[in-house]
Amino acid sequence: MSSILHMPWIGRDLEVIKSFDPTYHGRRGMIVEETQRTLIISEEGRNICLPKQEIDFKIIGEEIVIKGSFVLQRSEDRVHRKYRG
Repeated sequence: MSSILHMPWIGRDLEVIKSFDPTYHGRRGMIVEETQRTLIISEEGRNICLPKQEIDFKIIGEEIVIKGSFVLQRSEDRVHRKYRG
């Protein structure tokens, strides 16, 4: 599994690759906050709350597509968790 799962994401750019909700698909912006169940991005000056459970996303500059339902924990817990590949 990629080390991007163990890094802080705040300040990184995100793009939603796939979503159950079509209004989230294709959204792109800088992550400004992460909670256990959500990612908040700044998109064109507006903050958008994205539920992790409903999206697959990519951190810009990284190869891996992350399933939001796979990372349903707080960022401080996520960076220390061991993931199976």
